Amino acid sequence: MARVDIPVDLFNPVQVAGGIRRPRREANTARLALAGKPLARIEDAVRIGELVRLAAIKKAEYLGEGIPPVLSGHDLPEDSTHGHAFYLPEANDDGRIDHVLVYAADGLCRNSLRALDRITRLWQHEGSEWQVLLERYGREEDFSHLPYMGHSSTWESITPYLHPWFRKKGFGTEDQIQRECRERGLPEPDLEPLPAVHIKGRDRRPVHFRRFRSKHGLRQPDTHGSFWRLVFPEPVSGPLALGFGCHYGLGVFWCVVDDGAHNCSEQSP
Repeated sequence: MARVDIPVDLFNPVQVAGGIRRPRREANTARLALAGKPLARIEDAVRIGELVRLAAIKKAEYLGEGIPPVLSGHDLPEDSTHGHAFYLPEANDDGRIDHVLVYAADGLCRNSLRALDRITRLWQHEGSEWQVLLERYGREEDFSHLPYMGHSSTWESITPYLHPWFRKKGFGTEDQIQRECRERGLPEPDLEPLPAVHIKGRDRRPVHFRRFRSKHGLRQPDTHGSFWRLVFPEPVSGPLALGFGCHYGLGVFWCVVDDGAHNCSEQSP
């Protein structure tokens, strides 16, 4: 598979009409394509999200220019809240993960894009292996046709939401979703629990999904998970991922358009 070359002047100012110079808009979104048989199921999204993050960190180490905090999520400024990379696996019509969307509100620096471009495979010790290609990078509006990146008032779970704080009286799952939305600068949505999600003709419940991070000793307040429909008072833009493990493919929502369908079925740009 052909590689995507990262221009050395990616973030340099560019010349525009009239001689005025303006900076390039920093990329904040990249999309990786996966190939292999069999592809992982969307039920294993958190496993693939973690693998892509680990591969990106390893490639950054190999480049010898330090690990960009936007990739690792470590050593971030105190005022950075969820600005680092989300690694969000996408499923095809068969429910198999054939892409991973990497989104960072704080921007993907040149070194982070170089690291992502150098990922050529993902593999696991039991033998699973997938080829990887950096398919495209840009701004979130360049990916607005994708289900995770649409603009809508209605969003539905595709992977289980796990509440990030321990429950207590007056602070249940719905309260935690509302709080997360407020902290992300989103309007508070109306919430409707969903019993299952529909994947390739089958209803899948949270128990069918991998719901645990691989990090040893990590305590998580929710081990069961739940599905939700979020209806905001005004349209909001994706990606939308909330709760425990949201940077690795848990708690992901996709956009619902007026006819009740998700905003595209063909995920290739």
